[in-house]
Amino acid sequence: MKKLAINGGSPCRDTNKNPWPKWPVWGKEEEVALIEVLNSGVWSYNGPKEMEFNKLFAEYTGTKHSICVVNGTITMQIALEALGIGVGDEVIVPGLTWQATAATVIDVNATPILVDICEDTWCIDPKEIEKGHNSKNKGYYASTFVRCFCGYGCDNGHCQKT
Repeated sequence: MKKLAINGGSPCRDTNKNPWPKWPVWGKEEEVALIEVLNSGVWSYNGPKEMEFNKLFAEYTGTKHSICVVNGTITMQIALEALGIGVGDEVIVPGLTWQATAATVIDVNATPILVDICEDTWCIDPKEIEKGHNSKNKGYYASTFVRCFCGYGCDNGHCQKT
């Protein structure tokens, strides 16, 4: 094994000759749009640019409505709320996942039920969903993990049971 750069070895990139790209990447168009938002005094919560984006995104995806949210955690919470999941309900969650997956269940006052994962996908194991299923279950998260996909969909009967 070669010596690490921190220990005197060669770095993988010479940043003097080949600097890292600047981020974020932006130009005049983005600058003008940002100034418009700043000058409007409405930076979020249904501001004009947000409303415009919602409309265009809904058109693009062929849906009646669209809503901007700050991140995937809020998205999961909104989905649970839209399904009416709350106090006394349970949601089956993979035992290996980002903490937000279980936290969103708690955020809506439901109980996360952790079940084991598949060895080959690192995602929730359909057999374990069956073991964790009971009358309080209102759903389960078939989430991806580290770019691995669970490999099954609602055609397996689990969606109809939960």
